[in-house]
Amino acid sequence: MPDLKILITGGLGYLGGRIAESLKRNHPKSTIVLGTSRQISEVPDWAKQFQIVQLNILDPVTIEKAVSNDFHAIIHLAALNEHDSFNDIKLAWETNVLGTQSLLSTVSQKEIQKFIYFSTFHVYGNNKGIITEDSPTRPHHPYATTHRGAEDVVRFFQYYKGMDTLTLRLSNGFGYPMDSGVNRWTLVFNDLC
Repeated sequence: MPDLKILITGGLGYLGGRIAESLKRNHPKSTIVLGTSRQISEVPDWAKQFQIVQLNILDPVTIEKAVSNDFHAIIHLAALNEHDSFNDIKLAWETNVLGTQSLLSTVSQKEIQKFIYFSTFHVYGNNKGIITEDSPTRPHHPYATTHRGAEDVVRFFQYYKGMDTLTLRLSNGFGYPMDSGVNRWTLVFNDLC
């Protein structure tokens, strides 16, 4: 893989740090930029090897500033988790769906080669039996319905704007967060770390 410039939204979040570290370890000449909406007073030690930019997917100004560079790819991880989505459905819809739309609206005007969206297997709901990517989606929780909505937004930009997109539906991740400030301590196995 050639030297790439990659922006990771939610770069200081639960998955963002792990993905950034893996990319840097396997492609040391690539530039990895971490986008975050969090106000950080001190950059965590693990993140000092990366460029960090303010990026709130609900704020078009920060989106424009963050994606003004020539990125080869954007990995979109910024979203509310399942607990926050359940507790504030309106904010979940705004962040997970409308934030994704706002980000894609800006990205579609740039020459970015790939947009990778991390969704969730929760979009399948309570399907019985074997689940494949062709299985019908039956989301029933705000976390799942908003990710399914964001998938539709990504699909729109792929089909009608010609963007090269990829949507991944992850099952639950596990392992301790890179930063103790990440709100993922509700997962039992993380409390044991």
